[in-house]
Amino acid sequence: MLLKLAWRNIIYRPFSSGLSIVLLASSIMIIVLALLTMQQLEDKFDENANKVDLVVGAKGSRLQLVLCNIFHIDNPTGNINLEDIDFLSKHPFVKSAVPISLGDNYKSYRIVGTQESFISNLYSSKLAVGKLFKKSQEVVLGANVAKTLKLKIGDSFYGSHGIEASLHQHGNAKYEVVGILSPTGHIIDNLLLTSLQTIWDAHADNHQKGSFDLKKEIKHDHAHHHEKTTKEITALLINYSSPRAKFSIPGLVNKKKQLIGAEPAIEIQRLLDLIYPAVKVVSILAWFIFGLSFLSMLVTMINSLKDRKYEVAMMRVSGATSKIVIFSILLEGLLLSFIGSLIGLLMGHFLMSVMGVYLTNSYHYQFTGFIFNPLELWIFLGAVLIGIIAAFSPAISSYKIDISRTLKNKI
Repeated sequence: MLLKLAWRNIIYRPFSSGLSIVLLASSIMIIVLALLTMQQLEDKFDENANKVDLVVGAKGSRLQLVLCNIFHIDNPTGNINLEDIDFLSKHPFVKSAVPISLGDNYKSYRIVGTQESFISNLYSSKLAVGKLFKKSQEVVLGANVAKTLKLKIGDSFYGSHGIEASLHQHGNAKYEVVGILSPTGHIIDNLLLTSLQTIWDAHADNHQKGSFDLKKEIKHDHAHHHEKTTKEITALLINYSSPRAKFSIPGLVNKKKQLIGAEPAIEIQRLLDLIYPAVKVVSILAWFIFGLSFLSMLVTMINSLKDRKYEVAMMRVSGATSKIVIFSILLEGLLLSFIGSLIGLLMGHFLMSVMGVYLTNSYHYQFTGFIFNPLELWIFLGAVLIGIIAAFSPAISSYKIDISRTLKNKI
């Protein structure tokens, strides 16, 4: 009975009630969207950044070096010679040093030249079917690549020049799929992995080369009349064997004029520190809208009570206690806030799903709206409580209505 009465009072004033619901839903939606985005962003950064202690590459931006070689969402800073980093592989504080070479893609998915340890040790990934690459031009696919591009064992394709979608195909770079990895939830799911030799073979010729071409640099030794070949890679991914390495290895690397070392954990934290102010501004805007929704509900409830004084008086005359009248008005505020909060939560998750499709198509990163942040429950309960508080003042006013005067003025 009271629930029907509260619902009738809400739909009796559709514009003011609707405005309250829209404002509340908008604020909840923005807050939820920011929460889900930051939660997934931090999780993905932590999952991948913590797998590598140090990234060594060509001089340039440290953040760019990390984003490119760990998260594969930026351009390389250049190439480095294998002979220049040989000292790192032999250092007693270095547990593993995995080289990677970038420069090509297939339908915007990056082709990464590396070693088997990149798969087995760095990402602890296992084969779902097939085998690991052994020969030049053999390629192993990440789970998402195989699923999205519908590739299977035995299929072949030509790689394209560059790290993004390109019309320039390497006619001499025909890859054969020999293995597909099981899903891991990490960036390796979105990569095509092959041997370093494959990348060097694909870029053996220097014609039409771009700034990210991996090649064999030929140095002429005129004194002895022979050529010396130096192989290049994009970066070296290092894991330490001792905590002391953190205080010595980066310094050794940065002393080399052609090298730079970047610690993924530090660079990603700096990136998040840059993102947080923008998220904070969005959150402040959401809370401002939340405040407007509170005022809107308060005005709606007060106006509703003015139009219902006679109805309230009749309820009191018919035997309804003051507690029942107050409860009916509080129930109206609860319904308004419940509907607005529920719509806001659903819209926040829906928009996150839409964004996830865009991010997956553009950057091959999996974001979803089908996750739940525990803070959402508190936001929902807080919003419902705000609705009850907004209705509290009109509810008390209903208790003070002069029944006889109200009935007399209506007659």
